[in-house]
Amino acid sequence: MLKLAGAGLILFSSLIYGLQLRQRLSEHVKQLIGLKELLLMLSGEISYGKTPLGEAFLHMASRGKEPFCSFLKEVAEGMETDRELFRIWKDVLEGKKDGFYFSGEEWELFLHLGETFGYLDGEMQLNHISLCIQQIDTKIVQAQEELAAKQKVYQCLSIMGGLFCVLILI
Repeated sequence: MLKLAGAGLILFSSLIYGLQLRQRLSEHVKQLIGLKELLLMLSGEISYGKTPLGEAFLHMASRGKEPFCSFLKEVAEGMETDRELFRIWKDVLEGKKDGFYFSGEEWELFLHLGETFGYLDGEMQLNHISLCIQQIDTKIVQAQEELAAKQKVYQCLSIMGGLFCVLILI
């Protein structure tokens, strides 16, 4: 009876692990889409509203999704100091690294985005933002394909791994 309970716990935990991996993949896609939405809002704030960046970040933070809301709010608060915007962007981004599910390339893209603020004129910033949006669109398509392919694999492997552990222990 004890072996049966242990086997059930192993299978249950392996199933939960597979579900967590699937959730992480779907959260990755959601965050990429959220980043694209953020860039589209920022583009609108710069081009149509002619809003200063600090104000634009606070305005977008009130309308956006997490983890971007808290990130933008902290960047806007950091802009009240005399530090360069890129340093503030980088420091806040490093502090929130665990909240984002970005790959290395996506992380570098998001970090590099902060380099353009404050150094380029409005038109150049808009061009850079549109370039970033195009790159993110490509990443979204790749992540969605990966999500479709890996969701089933993660689920099957987690269950098979749990069954394998049960067989070894019995």
